[in-house]
Amino acid sequence: MSKFNKFVRNPGIFFRDYFINKYPLSFDEQGHNVVNENILIMDDFRLYNIYENQCSEIIDVVITWVNNNDPNWIKKLKYYKAHSKNNLNRLSIDSSRFENHGELYYVIKSIESHIPWVNSIFLVTDDQIPEFPLSDKVKIIDHKQIISHKYLPTFNSHVIEAHLHNIPGLSENFIYFNDDVFIARKLPKTHFLSGNNLSSLFLNRKNLDQMIKKGVKTPTLLASLNCRELLLKKYNKKISNPLVHAYVPLKKSYFKLAWLLFGNEINNFLPNRFRYDNDLNLATFLVPWMMYLGGKSKLSRDICYHFNIRSASSFSHYHMLNTRKNENILPHSFCANDFISNIQNPFDYKANLMAFLKKFYS
Repeated sequence: MSKFNKFVRNPGIFFRDYFINKYPLSFDEQGHNVVNENILIMDDFRLYNIYENQCSEIIDVVITWVNNNDPNWIKKLKYYKAHSKNNLNRLSIDSSRFENHGELYYVIKSIESHIPWVNSIFLVTDDQIPEFPLSDKVKIIDHKQIISHKYLPTFNSHVIEAHLHNIPGLSENFIYFNDDVFIARKLPKTHFLSGNNLSSLFLNRKNLDQMIKKGVKTPTLLASLNCRELLLKKYNKKISNPLVHAYVPLKKSYFKLAWLLFGNEINNFLPNRFRYDNDLNLATFLVPWMMYLGGKSKLSRDICYHFNIRSASSFSHYHMLNTRKNENILPHSFCANDFISNIQNPFDYKANLMAFLKKFYS
């Protein structure tokens, strides 16, 4: 009867709710109905509060970053692109892969503002230092400190990620960030690591087999498929889902285990200065799934809005995030991703991104 009364008294709201429930609108890669997002987040927070003080582990953050405006870096990139022995996938060398929009300042600000309990923030770079002032919490790590000189310089994020466990002073538990992922609201330590030392595994609703059927085998997809084969052989489990494009809680000991178990396969792709077909993505697939199969992580929720900053739809995401900030109903995080450089757009997407970030984090 209540539905009938709603239909009679307020037909607009009736049809709105009907279609939202029948065809849920979702902005995150886990597929949550946007109407229910804040309810789910608040319920999770209430659960976190029960055992929030039980998590006493030190947690660091690792960010990989490149400044593509650096003349020395540009010179190296041009040389190794021209002398590559591999038949490079255009997505491996697309300029969007290396584009620096100035967003790193806000990535770090989001971390220091919303997860201030983080111990250290390690910024992994190729002999580069950001132009803005850094707090004492931020430590610069050069590629030469963690990667053998015979593989340098490298422009392959998979190679860099395979060596994160070599960062001097890195804690056992750490969170890996790309430089396009931002925390949107204050988050407790237990969002990433439970009181019984289980890391969070934020799964994507996408399916690897469905992605294959689409016919576009990106370097990331190929690396995930390569990792899946290794996991199948070792654990007799076929993995179907990648992770959301957000931050990744990781354990240093499982990087060491990956090298112990799959050292030959890892060493085989390290010479790839650009992403290639035999790559493995340790930080965003192999190690997180090894942790899960080893009983060291648990499936968890992270509502991360994911959008393309070169798309006209980015305007609606900027507006929605600012509106939700005013209403105090924000997601956990968002990823302002730079997809492909050949997307045609009539607007200054870099200026729009920076204007949004400045307003959002003011």
